[in-house]
Amino acid sequence: MNGRNRKYARTTKKCQQLPDISEDTEFSLSTTMALGIVGGAFLIGMVSGTLVSMCKRI
Repeated sequence: MNGRNRKYARTTKKCQQLPDISEDTEFSLSTTMALGIVGGAFLIGMVSGTLVSMCKRI
């Protein structure tokens, strides 16, 4: 009845649908990847440090 005289249009209600893939699994994947990168860098640093110390002894 009063629809045409409105200053602003009404917004439609959005349905809350659950996504198939939750953001938590995406976040945990990136966390696991980050920990793997940090762990790999640590291991590479340990090995290279050991090799450098062995070369200095010679």
